[in-house]
Amino acid sequence: MKQIQINNQELTNVLNDISDWFNNFDLINHVNMRGEPDVDEYYTSEEYLNSIDKETHDGFGATFSYGLDINDSSNVHRLVIEKRIEIDKALKPILSTPNSAVKMFYPKGGFMHWHNNHNVPGYNILLSYTQNGNGFFRYKDPLTNDTITMHDEPGWTAKVGYYGSNDEPDKIYWHCARAYEDRFTLGYVIPHQEMWQMMCDDIEDH
Repeated sequence: MKQIQINNQELTNVLNDISDWFNNFDLINHVNMRGEPDVDEYYTSEEYLNSIDKETHDGFGATFSYGLDINDSSNVHRLVIEKRIEIDKALKPILSTPNSAVKMFYPKGGFMHWHNNHNVPGYNILLSYTQNGNGFFRYKDPLTNDTITMHDEPGWTAKVGYYGSNDEPDKIYWHCARAYEDRFTLGYVIPHQEMWQMMCDDIEDH
């Protein structure tokens, strides 16, 4: 996973509109949050990662988490559904994709435990927002086995990379995330490398 610069002005304008809504809308009282805070940060620790049965792990990241994917219509207010539709409509012509696979809201104290998404392999783009940069994305480098923590920056950041399937053991991508303030992530999974590269280029405005 690597971070790329968001230089596309049209995308910047849309993302700023989304973050304005995120900062001013009382989102936490318009969703049914899932999970509980992990005050000891166990589920994003090496101890927890080492405890996972790698053979039976299902790939999903919501088993132990605190937050909510607002794509889940059953757990959000109609105003959130309306905004979710607006977000997809605004981003589709820029990113050439119909909608995001995940729109994850992490409240302060939110997190997503270590997982690897082997069940949905593909090329990924993560657009994340925090007002002050108080959060992180953490991953295990599949080649070196080093643990890398990518700290948020104030405003929007873009991270891109590839999550492999169980048939690609050298590309299995363990990762987790944590928020020390409200955090919002739009995630895209693109099956074709060429389309993914075009989207990355559009974000960087190449």
